Amino acid sequence: MKRKKVLVLSAILVAIIVGGVVYNYVFNSKHRDIANEEATVTLSAKQLYSDFENDESQATTKYLDKVIEIQGKITAVEDTGLVLSDQIQVGFDANQMPKLVDGKSITVKGRCVGYDELLEMVKIDQATVINK
Repeated sequence: MKRKKVLVLSAILVAIIVGGVVYNYVFNSKHRDIANEEATVTLSAKQLYSDFENDESQATTKYLDKVIEIQGKITAVEDTGLVLSDQIQVGFDANQMPKLVDGKSITVKGRCVGYDELLEMVKIDQATVINK
């Protein structure tokens, strides 16, 4: 009986330690700094959209969660983002939204978060402007 009690208490102690390690890893790990990462690929907004339009699963494998550079013309400016070539929705951090105007060609770098089938747009977040 005493042996079972020690075994149960040991299992509880191990579970508490493992839980603490997992909690620390999830909530205290460093976040990616997209602005300082190198882009894995550079392409036009039209090419990126075309890749998703032609074969979404292959494009998702190729671009999802990767840092990419995209060139395109600004077709809409939003509160915390913009739209490139009517096909790519680019999101900036609220305090880093640059002052940009429609019709200007720019290059942005950000993380690809996938294709939004409802809006029919590719989404990029954590973006920074490469040239103005």
